[in-house]
Amino acid sequence: MNNPGKYLCFYIGCNTNKGILAGIKKDVLFIEADQQSIEEYDSKEVGISLFLYLNQLNDLTTEHRKQLIKEGVVIGRPHGYTFTTSAFLYLLSLRIDMFGLINAGYARDLKGLT
Repeated sequence: MNNPGKYLCFYIGCNTNKGILAGIKKDVLFIEADQQSIEEYDSKEVGISLFLYLNQLNDLTTEHRKQLIKEGVVIGRPHGYTFTTSAFLYLLSLRIDMFGLINAGYARDLKGLT
């Protein structure tokens, strides 16, 4: 993955090592460093000095898995997963890494930080 920028908009509201991702405009990320200030970062900093904090799909709790099934996930073998819009949004609300950002080095696994 060469450009994580096309996926970052899905994680507005997500914690980062600099604060909360508050918005994006073109190649500029707006990070809420505290309650009273917003700092700007170039999107090229993601994976270098700026990292999102996300969860891995396999770290879902039993309760989250049950809710995900209710929301509309289908596991089909051998072709993988299919998601309803509701299930996709549910996973994003849990800050699940849906795009391989952790493995690509653009995000940190929340489980590994605790």
